[in-house]
Amino acid sequence: MALTPLYGDAVSHLEDVLKEIQKPFSNIDNEIVLNLFRRSYEILREVLTFETDPLYMDSVAGVLKCLETQQKLFTAKCNTKSTCEKNGSPVKEGNRKPWKRILLYGPPGTGKSRLALALASATTSTFYSISSSDLLSHWVGESEKSIRELFQHACQNNSSSIIFIDEIDSICRKRNMQEEEHTRRFKTELLKQIEGIDNRENSDKLFLLCATNCPWELDVAFLRRFQKRIYIPLPDKKARIEMFKIHTNNSHINMSDEDWEILSQKTNLYSGSDIANLTLGALFEPVREMQTAKYWKRLSGGNFIPCNVETSDAIYSELEYLPSHLVIPKAVQLDDFLNSMKTHSKTVSEADITQFVQFSESQNYY
Repeated sequence: MALTPLYGDAVSHLEDVLKEIQKPFSNIDNEIVLNLFRRSYEILREVLTFETDPLYMDSVAGVLKCLETQQKLFTAKCNTKSTCEKNGSPVKEGNRKPWKRILLYGPPGTGKSRLALALASATTSTFYSISSSDLLSHWVGESEKSIRELFQHACQNNSSSIIFIDEIDSICRKRNMQEEEHTRRFKTELLKQIEGIDNRENSDKLFLLCATNCPWELDVAFLRRFQKRIYIPLPDKKARIEMFKIHTNNSHINMSDEDWEILSQKTNLYSGSDIANLTLGALFEPVREMQTAKYWKRLSGGNFIPCNVETSDAIYSELEYLPSHLVIPKAVQLDDFLNSMKTHSKTVSEADITQFVQFSESQNYY
């Protein structure tokens, strides 16, 4: 597991800061105070860091168009001050600048958050992964203060910074007369900070990326501030096959091209998350078969695999009576995926897709 910093230098100085905080409590024997301090340390570390495996662009399938767009945008942003040569003369950018505020929207499970993580892994920028729980506070004025400090800290970094806010609809819903005053102040401050990205001193180093499953619930003022809105659709037939192969990588499988084709046809409207769950269930099918198998075939290397009673040289035995180090599961086959589909159905309906398409067409986002 790799420890990914979210707040840049804040993580490296976390230990020193906590030691300074602990000094006034060094002579206190109260166990309650010490437990409170330990819990505060854990909360701070959870906010400032998260543990994740490295995620790279080639491990995210089904969103090729969005990947290309993001890579071009961020590459252009990281090289905003660069110039190109044309006919021996430098061509300046002038007012032609890369987008700094992008919204990813689409059905749940299509890889919007994974895109952000892949972007963070592919760059050397400081990556801020923010959720509504990180910003909202029950203390008056603390939520607005958290937003200001977040954007200020991101702009003060020597390197470029990426602020990723997942489920942006949870904090940026349409404003109405019934909402509470502190909620309205919070939204106003966030609008101000988003709009002020272009006016900051180091604005060329700040990149805002947000994701939502319900773009129609966003306030119009927030939608307007996103310079680019990208629809992340469900994976198509080719992308589904690629996803299945990614999730079965390093696993013992026996699938022909025709089997992959059949599987991709039967998993129409499956999201990336649905495919991951379906594949995990299929990988466990041979293990479940071993638990109930009564007939086994002995391979040339001495290993035992489950088989049918009609198999030649089949050995009748239960799993518990065979040497555990010699028993191996069969290769995952198409039937295992089809059996897994019985308990892992799609979570996105045709009506959901129609709603996203209608929203994109109404806003001219295509």
